[in-house]
Amino acid sequence: MKKGILSTALLIGSFTMGSAMASGDSPMNRGGELPQKKTLDLCVEYSTLENDEQRQAYFKELEIRGQLSVKDHKLVSQGKVENSMTMCGMYMAKGKPMAEQSRQIRPMTFKTVHVYQDMYLVTQSGMVVATYERKPGVLPPELEVAAPEVEPSPTLKHH
Repeated sequence: MKKGILSTALLIGSFTMGSAMASGDSPMNRGGELPQKKTLDLCVEYSTLENDEQRQAYFKELEIRGQLSVKDHKLVSQGKVENSMTMCGMYMAKGKPMAEQSRQIRPMTFKTVHVYQDMYLVTQSGMVVATYERKPGVLPPELEVAAPEVEPSPTLKHH
């Protein structure tokens, strides 16, 4: 009984998937130039687009690729950047920064300071983690934070 139901479900599922693939509705079989572009290029180019139709196409492509957070959806159109936006959303809202500097802080974890005309944005592993207003005479945030001094272990002290 269970085998019959399972095989029927598999047969219906494969038929449905086959017909969807044949109709070209699959996200993997999209045509046009956007699916061929690199993700970072899509994010940066979005900020330069002047046509709403193009913006919607880029936004849809980045959404299909899973690159946008909830905050990105809210703030990109306003040109604002806040903590917990993706780096892609930051590029979409602000464009390419004047300068960037990265440092590996742990294996597979990078921290980057992005310098814009009006602010410093700090990303870590692709997410905005800090925003600072850029003021004359004030240095950007440091990538390397000095480790605090730590007392030796009390169990290892010899008297």
